[in-house]
Amino acid sequence: MAIRDIVSDPSLLPVLTTAAETRDHCQKLLSLLDPSLSREEISEFPPNVQKHLFALLAQLRGQNRDAIFRVRETKQRTAEARQEIDRLHLQLQNLYYEQRHLTGEIAACESYDHKYRSLPLIPLEEFLELHPEHRESDEHELMIARINHEHAEREKLEQARQELLKRKQALITENNKRKEDLASLDQDLESKSETKHALVMTAKNEDPGSSRTTMASTISASRLLPPESPSAIQTRTKVIAAFWAVILFLGFPIWWQTTSIHRATLPIQDMMEWAGGKCRPVFPVEIRFDTPSLPEPEAQQLLRTTQHTLDDLNEFSAHHLRLKLSDEDDFGQPTEKADTALTVRLLAQDDLSSPRSELHSDTTLLNIFYPPSQIPPPPSSNSPLSSFIAGELQRLFAEEKAIMAHILSGSALGANTNPAGSSNHQAKQQIPPQLAESIITRRLRRSMKYAETYHLAFSLFTPGPAPSSWDVQSAVQEYIAPLLQALHPISNFTVDTQVQLYATFSPTAPLPEYDEAQALWTLKEEDLSAFINAAEWPLSPSIGSGPTINFILYVPAPSQSPLVVKESKATSWIIPQWGGVFLLNPPLPATTDVPPSNPPHLTNEALGPAFLTFSHQLLNLLGTPSTPTSLPFRLQTLIRIRAATLLLSASSTMGSLARLTESLPSIPIPATVASSVSTTLSHLSSACEHLRNGRFQDALASARVAETAAERGFFEKSMVGQVYFPDEHKVAVYLPLLGPIGVPLVLGLLKEIKRSKRTMHDARC
Repeated sequence: MAIRDIVSDPSLLPVLTTAAETRDHCQKLLSLLDPSLSREEISEFPPNVQKHLFALLAQLRGQNRDAIFRVRETKQRTAEARQEIDRLHLQLQNLYYEQRHLTGEIAACESYDHKYRSLPLIPLEEFLELHPEHRESDEHELMIARINHEHAEREKLEQARQELLKRKQALITENNKRKEDLASLDQDLESKSETKHALVMTAKNEDPGSSRTTMASTISASRLLPPESPSAIQTRTKVIAAFWAVILFLGFPIWWQTTSIHRATLPIQDMMEWAGGKCRPVFPVEIRFDTPSLPEPEAQQLLRTTQHTLDDLNEFSAHHLRLKLSDEDDFGQPTEKADTALTVRLLAQDDLSSPRSELHSDTTLLNIFYPPSQIPPPPSSNSPLSSFIAGELQRLFAEEKAIMAHILSGSALGANTNPAGSSNHQAKQQIPPQLAESIITRRLRRSMKYAETYHLAFSLFTPGPAPSSWDVQSAVQEYIAPLLQALHPISNFTVDTQVQLYATFSPTAPLPEYDEAQALWTLKEEDLSAFINAAEWPLSPSIGSGPTINFILYVPAPSQSPLVVKESKATSWIIPQWGGVFLLNPPLPATTDVPPSNPPHLTNEALGPAFLTFSHQLLNLLGTPSTPTSLPFRLQTLIRIRAATLLLSASSTMGSLARLTESLPSIPIPATVASSVSTTLSHLSSACEHLRNGRFQDALASARVAETAAERGFFEKSMVGQVYFPDEHKVAVYLPLLGPIGVPLVLGLLKEIKRSKRTMHDARC
């Protein structure tokens, strides 16, 4: 079959014609390109045929494109027609469904078994005879009329039933009343009959008195118990005696031994004396003078004049500076004593017009540079150099004196009415307001309470996956370990570290704000308290027995870096009595091709600023004075402060324990408490003696032992439990147990004693 017979669409016939013509030109071009033909045999020039062929191909493409467009239009019309048919078919199906639903509802309504069909109505014929007006009514109206008739008839019957019930109740009441009357009549008849019978019997009896006597004797004889045999009496006596013997000789000793309260003997008077101020803390701070360029007489003269000046300036008698010349060893070098708070080295310089001082930051050495002309002559009692040295010493120890005055004024010893108490008050009055506020802010609000052991927890938090590691061990060894070694005489320390990735802020915490002017992300100072996400960050409040000091190293996300405090542009702050926080903003790559990211590892060099800050925060949290700049000097001051604090705390604990022991006579006092009290008192004496002699490290060691023993004795478990067990509880325990046993035994014993007395009385008679 030819293709023209298959394709009959008029729009496609031109396409077939053009296609046939194009095919002919292609064959013609192929024949012209045959290499076997000569030029004479070539009728047309091949390029012309090729151009004609290209024109036909372009025409064929256009016709093909038109045919494709027509096919698309036909398909579109077909799809629209099919959609219309589908829509109509769907509507038809919906109509079928609705028809089936309505048919089912009609059938359900027609087959519904209504209650009125089961009503016991009167027959239809009888109803029509009673109501002939409904003969022409339809079935529906007739049924309604029959139901109304039935309802009216039943209401009449119900009224009749209620009337019958009332009548029945009235008859029942009347019957009951008549029954009661008959019963009372029977009782009257019986009483009259008995009276009549008694009168008849009285008349017949001639000797009524003898009869009554005989009857009473018979009744009394029947009620008397048989006499108890002597063996039964003896058995009962032995049983009662056995019970009481077991109670007195076995039960009572066992009860006394098991319930007795052991109260070890405590030196109550000594304890109260320590609490009342037996030891008045004094701090004779020793300062050594090194005078290599002065002869000994001039050095002694300078020492005396400086000491007099210091004594005149000092208003706090509990804290005084004692000046001494440095001893020299075999090599002629000054020897620094263990309890020497400060070494003053006098160096003469000819080019000076006035003295100047220089305190070494890593030692307790104070260099005084002076012109030689200011050495006081022997008869002089004062000199500019002495005044300068005294002023410098007063300045260096000003904060320590203020702290000591604050500690003593707040204790029982400082409040005692003695000269020391008045000097404490005067010293406190002379504290500058700025220094007093600094002491209160640092020591009462920031400082941790003293503990035997502190746990240091260094934590790395970041909101993303990096950094995931850090050289924390080397950083701790380089920046923290030397400080902990210096603080070892004061407290013990343990170190723990952790890394927490994806540590986000709390949902309720304010987010950092971007400062476009300075290109910084900032946190407001009032929002720093909500920086720690305590709900999600793994920060344990305590590890072991001692408190935990937390140090948080937070590395912000690259999208929020650098992050600083808005008001001060600081990257660290202290959380009072908890720890410190440091915001580490690592440098980000400057290229824009790769998105910025934090380094995966923090080196020791990157951790250096953070751990230096942590070391300063640790000193502040431990209550170390902020002045002067010499760290060894500040640590020695902290030793003296801790020694005084622990001495007062242990003394106060002894007083509290003594008052508790006297107020609760029934509280047990184990031997361990007595041993703790003895240890505390002995070490308190040692600490007080060491303080008076200026051996502050030994005083601190003794005070630490005294404080630990005092706390252990005061919080003894057996004593603390007995405080909450009053005597009323003992009565509530013993009474239900001993009451049912004791009452029969006591009554039996009393009865047996009465019987014995009666027997002895009968035997005498």
